Amino acid sequence: MRKKNLYILLNFVTAFAVTLFFSCQSNTSNTNNYLVTEDAPMAEGYELNLKYTDSGRLTAILKTPKVKDYTNKNFGYQEFPDGIILDIIDKDGKISVVKSDYAIYYKVTGLIDMRGNVDIKTADSTHLIARQLYWDQSINWVFTDQPYKSILPDGTVNEADGFDANQDFTILNSRVNEGIMFIEE
Repeated sequence: MRKKNLYILLNFVTAFAVTLFFSCQSNTSNTNNYLVTEDAPMAEGYELNLKYTDSGRLTAILKTPKVKDYTNKNFGYQEFPDGIILDIIDKDGKISVVKSDYAIYYKVTGLIDMRGNVDIKTADSTHLIARQLYWDQSINWVFTDQPYKSILPDGTVNEADGFDANQDFTILNSRVNEGIMFIEE
């Protein structure tokens, strides 16, 4: 009887071990779906409407359909693949509007690279159109080496292949100019 019980127990343990062996399978295919690749952003945002303040005063409003955040990289940046609309509000409450089809913001340097149909309308009605424009926030300077067109409030039109200016456009250094200027006699 004892031999029979030992035989049954041995068969049961063997069947149990075989069942466990065949029922185990790798779940790495499922867990790999949750791993982030090196090229993936650490976050994505959709339909953003960000408001920036300084000392309690609203200074800017950024609207974008999509943002990808890569600030976890060595040279972190935020990418706006579907463009931006940025309202910059001065101390008097006047608004300047910046639009572009694409933008990328480099956190370390404070540089914003805007590309594709860059369109700026300042609070004083100055209008600037360019293919690409850089804005260095650390020194409040705007520049490009691409062709651009500016239309000043008095109707003066300037076209050139590059410029640099302070962000208020009160200082403007333009290269290889062509344009129309109205002069009072």
